[in-house]
Amino acid sequence: MDNKSNGKLLALAIGGAVLMGSLFFGLSFLTGYKVPADNISVFLTPLRSFAGWISLILFASFVIMGLGKMSSSISSKWFLSFPLGVIALVAFLFALLWLRPSGILMPTTGRTTTMDGKYIRSVAELTDYLEKPVLSPNVPKAPPGFDFKAAKALWELKCNKCHTQGSTMDAFKTKYKKTGKIDVVVNRMQTIAGSGITVDDAKTIMMYLNEKF
Repeated sequence: MDNKSNGKLLALAIGGAVLMGSLFFGLSFLTGYKVPADNISVFLTPLRSFAGWISLILFASFVIMGLGKMSSSISSKWFLSFPLGVIALVAFLFALLWLRPSGILMPTTGRTTTMDGKYIRSVAELTDYLEKPVLSPNVPKAPPGFDFKAAKALWELKCNKCHTQGSTMDAFKTKYKKTGKIDVVVNRMQTIAGSGITVDDAKTIMMYLNEKF
């Protein structure tokens, strides 16, 4: 491969990556894309993800160029040049993995983002986050002497009527309980015709789910 072919290959890789990134970037807003936390930039977040695509495409281009050059210059020393070339390409790949925004060398970033903008980078951190109690700000605290046992029985009775609790438990834990929106889901169920949940029932169920679930 000559320099002219190499230039065309690089231009094609870069142009294709930019075009693809532009399409993804524009499409993300058309589909109602929202960042996982308020303190994360709406523009920089997809651009950082796009940087990974550019790195991948450029790396693939370098691999093709390197293999092409080696294949055109194989000689009696091919047994030395080929493994050295492979080692260099693998080292470049690992460098991308380690230095990328969510890579190992960046301790302040990660793939999973909490509502307050912090990152979860390990199983232990994820377990701690899931076990951390979250109280819904719009649900009043249970008064002294509140019967949590009776409130639990009421919850099991009312919230198993239209659907089983097990069928909605994953969504309830992650979408409502962990984000402090107990009132949202309970009020929604209370307004459904035929639910049999009164306003007082809803308040009781909210207080139980908020403090004891």
